[in-house]
Order: sequence, then C-alpha cells, then structure tokens
Amino acid sequence: FTTSFAHKFSSKIGFNAQYMKQSWTENLQEHRTTNGFAVDMNNQPVTSLAMMQFVQRQQYWDVDNLSTYFNFDLKTAKIKHKLLVGYDLSSWNKTKGGGQNAARGYLLKDGTVASTFVPANAANYQTTTIDGVLLPKPNVNYFNLNNPTYTLTSPDDYTLNVRTALPSALTTTNAIYIQDQIQWERFTVLLGLRNEWFEDISNYETNKEVTVKKSALLPRVGITYAINNQINVYTTYLEGYQPQSNTVTLMPQTGTLPAGSLFDPLESNLKEIGLKATFFNNAINFNAAVYEINQRNILMNANDPVNPDLLVTRGAERSRGFECDLAGYITANWQINASYSYIDAKITNDRDASLIGARKQNTPKNSANLWTRYNFNSDSGLKDLGVGLGMQYQSSKVPWFTRAFTLPDFTVFDAAVYYKPNKSNMQIALNAGNLFNKTYWLGAQNYLRLFPGAPRNFSLTVTYKF
Repeated sequence: FTTSFAHKFSSKIGFNAQYMKQSWTENLQEHRTTNGFAVDMNNQPVTSLAMMQFVQRQQYWDVDNLSTYFNFDLKTAKIKHKLLVGYDLSSWNKTKGGGQNAARGYLLKDGTVASTFVPANAANYQTTTIDGVLLPKPNVNYFNLNNPTYTLTSPDDYTLNVRTALPSALTTTNAIYIQDQIQWERFTVLLGLRNEWFEDISNYETNKEVTVKKSALLPRVGITYAINNQINVYTTYLEGYQPQSNTVTLMPQTGTLPAGSLFDPLESNLKEIGLKATFFNNAINFNAAVYEINQRNILMNANDPVNPDLLVTRGAERSRGFECDLAGYITANWQINASYSYIDAKITNDRDASLIGARKQNTPKNSANLWTRYNFNSDSGLKDLGVGLGMQYQSSKVPWFTRAFTLPDFTVFDAAVYYKPNKSNMQIALNAGNLFNKTYWLGAQNYLRLFPGAPRNFSLTVTYKF
C-alpha cells in the first residue's frame, strides 16, 4: 500500500509526504546444498555428489516507511537556494511465531543424526553405496551431479535435527536531514547532512526484550561546473550507513540476541569525478566518471557446510573504476545506447589474511553493453518496420567461496524486429534474447552453485500509447 500528499503553501514553499506499507508472509519448504560435496568413508570428497539439506521456514513481518520534507526556493543576492528539510521513518516488525526446521548431516546406526562425519567413529554411521563408492548415509539424499534424479519428498522422509525459533524483532530508523542546492553563476553546489538513529529490539513485546541503539551522521557534498551549455563537470562525496539488522534477523542463528548487536553496520563512502555532455543539438548524450567506493563490515555467508546459515563479516573492500555511456540518435532513424565499465575491486581487510589484496568476488573487471535500433524510412519498401541489435559483454569473474576456478568471459547478442504503422499509437515488437544460444554464467558461489544466464528466448510485446 502506498499513498502520497503534496501541498504548495506558496510559489516558494512546499510540503511532500509519502507512506508505504508492506506485509510479508514466508512459508517455505526447499531442498538446497550445504555448499559442500559428499565424503567417502575415508573423509575424501566425492565431487560427483552434492551434500543436501531440507529446510522449512515460517516468518511474518510488516514494513512501514514514511518520508516527509519541506522544500524552499530562496534567493540571497545572486545566489539561488533550493532547500530541503525532511524527516524519514523506517520500521520493520517481525512478529512472533516464526521458526525454521532443517534436516542435514548423517544418519547414525542408533537412529540419531550427526552434524559431521568423523572417520574415527565410522563404525557408528549408517552407510550407502553410490556408483561403487561406500559413503556415510546422509539425512537428506545426496544429489548425483552425473546422474540427477528429481523426486517428490515429504518432511516425514527426514529427521528434522535442527529446530530454531525465530524471535520477534522490531527495528526502527528515524532520520532528519537538511540539504541545500546552491546555484551561483556556472556553479551548482549540493550540501547535505543527515542524522540517523537506529534501534533494534529482539524478543519484541516479550519479557526478554533486549535493545541496541546506534546513530550516524552522514554528509553529502557535490559540486557541478557548467563549462558551457553542453558540458558540465562534477565531483561528489557521500557517506552511507546501513545497520545489518534486517538481514541478520532473517537468519535462524540470531537466537535471542538483538541482530544489531551481532554485526557492526555496513559503512561506505563514495568519491566521484565526472562529466555530462550533450552534442549535435542535444541529439547525443554522453556521461563519464571515475570513482572510488569503500565499504566496511560487509556481511556474507561463512560457507560452513555444517552450519550453512552462519554469517560472518568481511573487514573492508575497495572498488575503483571508470564508466561511460552514450545515448541518442546518430540520424533521425538510427538510435544508439552504449556503455562501458571498468572496475578494479579488491578485498582490503578480511578474516582470512590470504584474501587481503585479492580480487573481489563476482565482479567483472570489464563490462560493456550496446543496443542500436534503426527505423526504415516511410518511403522505403520496409516502411513501418524497425530492427534492433544488441550486445552484452562481461569479462571473467571469481566465485564467492572458491578461487579454484573462474567464470569465463562472455558475449551475448540480442535482436528485435519492430512494426509501428505510420501515425499509429501502437507498436508490435518481437525480441530475441541470447540469439546464438550461448551458455554463460552470471555468477557463482562454488562448484555447486553457479547461476546460468538465460538460454535463447523470444518475447512478443504490443504497446499502445493513449
């Protein structure tokens, strides 16, 4: 549910308010890997078999967001001001009654479940033979990567050996801010300051409430200089702050502790210098920027097969890069959109010292996109028709949880045919994605979790402008 309100007190003073409410119910049952391979009776990995788990989870929460601000248009001498003064509220309420059950680990001969396989106690484990290999019998059947089978199962097929209550929680952020956009001759200066107060209550509305409070003061500065009517250069600095609470409280490891006490907030800053330009009577727009982004306290999965829900914090990451894009019309009938990005992203602090200075995961150094469309002239034999051709490129990437392999670079081509009758408000478009049906990977966690791009696909759309 969303609603908004706006009122102008005068030509120079106005007020705006927006409110959004969201309710969420999660009732989940799924099979997924534990991010590990099966092991044989000598505790050696069997890379054709994935270790699996079964998870069922129920959670309920409501989100309320309120944003209000006054805007003032002022002038002092030759300086123009666009002043904003505002208040934001964000409330996330996870109600009582949630929980997660999981089945994982290995079956013992006495009917219980062990979370890990201990070779010294191998005689205590039930066993199974797959493809001639003797293995400890899992609570949830292995997934055979060489000979996959897909069957329907029930929670009754497993021993739910991990049961966790998900406590109620209330996280609230209140913020006030002031921002002034100052215009003087060719200069535009943006100055902003925001103060946030964060409160995290675990076991909300019970006799075991525990509260954590934090706050942050966040500046924002931007300067733009108009070289002429077509070219502007700018520089920006801003800071970011995001408590980890909402992410953490969705995980069953939180127990009775406030999620905000488990991990420090995600902190970031951005430094950027760029250019925005238009050419050929505004037919072509061009933007370019160099930047540096620093992040601290990055929350990520620990990649622990015994405890797949475990979260840990990475100390810091730094990304430096260049990006540019061009959009517009080469001729009245020929449209183009193109972009290129270079990112040098590195880990600068980590629990694992061997990763310091290493390349950041799932981040390509180079990426590019191109889309161009041509509409045939009304006096040609192909009048009312248009054609489009596009390309997407990404260089190689490193998976999240292993550096034993890299995801290869890829180039994917797309195409389209358009039909728009002259002087009509209707257009019909036939799009073909991944035209040559290339197999490619958008990202990966490890050998067991890779995320493929879409195969060749087609879509037909009809649009009408009233």
